[in-house]
Amino acid sequence: MDFTLRHYLKNRTIVSRDIKPILDDIAAICGEELKLHSFRSGSEHGTWIVPPRWDVVEAWIKGPDGTLMASYDDHPLFLAPYSMPFEGRVSLNELRRHLRVHETFSDVYIYEHRLAYDFTKRLKDWAISLPRNVVDGLEEGDYEVKIDVEVEPGDMLVGEIVLPGSSDRSIALLADYCHPGLVNDSWSGILALMDVVSRLKDIPDGRYTYRFLIFPETIGSCVLLDSKPEYIDTVDLAIFSEFVGWGRQWKALASTKPDGLAMKLSRLVAKRFDGLESGDLWDGFGNDERIFDFAGVPSMSVQMMECDEYHTSRDEPGRLEQENIDQAADIIFSICRMMEANATLAFKQRVPFQMSRFDLYANSVHRKQAFEYNRSILYGLKGGKSLIDIADETNVPFDYVRDYAQAIIDNKLAVKK
Repeated sequence: MDFTLRHYLKNRTIVSRDIKPILDDIAAICGEELKLHSFRSGSEHGTWIVPPRWDVVEAWIKGPDGTLMASYDDHPLFLAPYSMPFEGRVSLNELRRHLRVHETFSDVYIYEHRLAYDFTKRLKDWAISLPRNVVDGLEEGDYEVKIDVEVEPGDMLVGEIVLPGSSDRSIALLADYCHPGLVNDSWSGILALMDVVSRLKDIPDGRYTYRFLIFPETIGSCVLLDSKPEYIDTVDLAIFSEFVGWGRQWKALASTKPDGLAMKLSRLVAKRFDGLESGDLWDGFGNDERIFDFAGVPSMSVQMMECDEYHTSRDEPGRLEQENIDQAADIIFSICRMMEANATLAFKQRVPFQMSRFDLYANSVHRKQAFEYNRSILYGLKGGKSLIDIADETNVPFDYVRDYAQAIIDNKLAVKK
């Protein structure tokens, strides 16, 4: 919560002076070195052009009587990111063209993201948000508006924390730092993944290298992957997370290919956690996991759905629930552990091994379930299937598959391919 309160109201947009201190703080809390990728304003990467730095000096609106009505100091959602500079008086009709209000909540500011994310609108217009109960009371007259923003060349930053593994294969953990003033959206994913990073550091002899990547939504992942295609070629799985502070339905979403690795992991982790539903990437809000998926990386998202406070100033720190952050970290860590344990085996002999000699036998009458589990595992392994494949295609829990396969290896009856 201290970390959140330090940063959530900062100007968390595509290019801003506020981003570097946030990334530095994440690395410090994780106790790891920060690797910083910088992309200069105006540079083009895979058709994406990095915008200029956009920082707010001051922004406010005054009523016809000169009274200050609202300002950026009240909440950063007051001003749409990448609004153009403006200073002057506007009529009520003209003001309404620039106003954004929530359809149902009467007392909130809303997040107007289109000026930042739509290339054709960025810095071409301005927009402010006011609570609907304020807008409903607006009177005829001229309103004074001031939007003083610095628009200068800068650097879009992508933060990376690397936990090296024993191989050059990697798993990417994805989170966004954007969405100023919001915490469930984007920010909660950072909180969960920081927890995951701390757990991954305790895995002895980890096979995978983990890349914790923090960037501005969509453009950050597109630019990074275009500039570093090796991150596409060496990443076996990407996991994105957000909306894990609160909500009404847990989802583990995955690349749409039903027999693909990501979808198998989605189904397996849904079996492990009560209330967690499996689905494809297009069942959720959709974010950087879709970018990695399009680029050819099996991708997943862990999130909650049905957040009423979506893109409003009600998305605030007081609503964060620690048990939900923990749940997200548990789910993601469980996926990573399955990836670490996954393997295919090659038996050392072509005939079946004597199971009772190695305490790997289960009687078909007195231990029927274990007998059926063992049979499924053995024939799956003999058929060249991985541990994840076997657990996904049968009723055998992954942990059972993993432990039985490890016992086979420990008894020198098979080796990992």
